[in-house]
Amino acid sequence: MSRIICYMKKIIITFALVCISLFAFAQNSSILRPRIEIAEKETEIAEMFDTELEVFYMNDEDPRMYYLSLGNLGIGNDLVQIDFDPVYELFIPLGGTLEEAIAKMEEIKAFYKEPRQATMEIDGCFAALYPNDKLTTVKVTRRQILTSNILEFSIPNAGSESLIRATHITKSDFGGLLSALKIYKKLHPKQK
Repeated sequence: MSRIICYMKKIIITFALVCISLFAFAQNSSILRPRIEIAEKETEIAEMFDTELEVFYMNDEDPRMYYLSLGNLGIGNDLVQIDFDPVYELFIPLGGTLEEAIAKMEEIKAFYKEPRQATMEIDGCFAALYPNDKLTTVKVTRRQILTSNILEFSIPNAGSESLIRATHITKSDFGGLLSALKIYKKLHPKQK
């Protein structure tokens, strides 16, 4: 009987230490960074691609930097993408002020007017939960699905020449996000 009590005490103490460790770990500011959302748009293209677009800034960065989150990327080829990674997101740095963020978004939106299969490259960051300093080249390709103007944002898949990680954004969804960002700027004229 005393052995059972001794084991129970060990289990309770171990459980308490694990709980205390988890609580202390959760208090670490580098783990739970404050991500301040300014504009958001959920998208769906012909029930094939689901993405959540977001413009935000990290409240702990000095100087402040605005980012465009293009959501989680699928893996596949130009036509078929399989979504399986709910953690990593593709971030596009937009600038240090709202004016710079709007200008960068307008530059990207203007690319919807380019001919089909036109490409350009921009800087991006493919990271878990939050953007970091490790920038990668993001290939932006103008696509057409039925009557929808689409931009494909892709990065090469490590370890495979034929597979890419990509997401697809329609012109109307991107324009809606840009409009929401402009409204936010009008509502917060003092915010830089």
